[in-house]
Amino acid sequence: MLSAYVRHRSVLIFLAVVVSCFVLAGCGNKSAEQPSSSAPAETSSAAASSPQSSSQSESFRTIKDAYGDVQVPVNPIRIVALDIGALDNLLALGIKPVGAPSILAAGDPYPKYLPGTEGITNIGSVNEPNLEAIDALKPDLIIGNKDTHDQIHGMLVKLAPTVFVETLGITWKDNLLLHADTVGKSEEGRKLLDDYQSRIEQLKAKFGEKPVGEISLIRPREDKVQVYLQETFAGGIMKEAGIVRPEVQRAEGFSLDITDEQIASLDGDVILWFSRSEKDFEKAASSPLWATLKAVELNKVYHVDWEYWMSGLGIQAVNKVVDDLSTFLIQQ
Repeated sequence: MLSAYVRHRSVLIFLAVVVSCFVLAGCGNKSAEQPSSSAPAETSSAAASSPQSSSQSESFRTIKDAYGDVQVPVNPIRIVALDIGALDNLLALGIKPVGAPSILAAGDPYPKYLPGTEGITNIGSVNEPNLEAIDALKPDLIIGNKDTHDQIHGMLVKLAPTVFVETLGITWKDNLLLHADTVGKSEEGRKLLDDYQSRIEQLKAKFGEKPVGEISLIRPREDKVQVYLQETFAGGIMKEAGIVRPEVQRAEGFSLDITDEQIASLDGDVILWFSRSEKDFEKAASSPLWATLKAVELNKVYHVDWEYWMSGLGIQAVNKVVDDLSTFLIQQ
């Protein structure tokens, strides 16, 4: 019995030794393979952090805005527009932003001339966008302008890549092209601009065939009347169309303030006017000198919509201005 026990125990010890050898061999192989398996991981990590990596170059690209180079998503999905010009252009390019402001007061309806604004979240007003509302939308791109939003630029860039044009109004063409490039729609933006140029050439040709005289562009206000000059959004479009303004309205600058005694400065063969208040126009028209103006005598005083003549600032507003010029200066 004892001999059998010894033999049995010897077999068990032998098996244990064999198993141990296999285990040690396995551990040795595993240890030898570790440096090899970790090397690709280090290479992958370095590639991911490299600005030249395939992954990043496909996800972001560089746009030059009013502040310099900006890395923007190649395919932005959640875009916030900070002004009506940006909202106008984005919609024209077939892109609906997730957020945009009202012109005057938070919660006001978006301009009536803009189709497709349903479902856009209001983020306050153009002059006072709500940063908390913007952040809640989790934007991957913010588009605004330096002229209005310079003071909050530093906070916006912490929320998402931010692209600002320098200013609004007379620079609307450059703004359209930058907006289009920013969202990957450069070709579409150029097409919109080319279509506008064709319309302007057609308008100029019609004015050449049928001169319309001198056109006055004014904005009655509570305490004065403003004459909008040629370096304004609408004034620039009129100039491109070959429209002649009364001499005093050909001055450089944005606008002139006219008092009751200077009302003759408003004269022209046609007067186009816009205002945020009908009462302001009624006050201007109540002046005894108003009735002496040529356009008033000829019954050629036309009201145009301030939402796109003054505050639109995008390509859709531009085309609405061209529509009005055709309607009031040619078709009448």
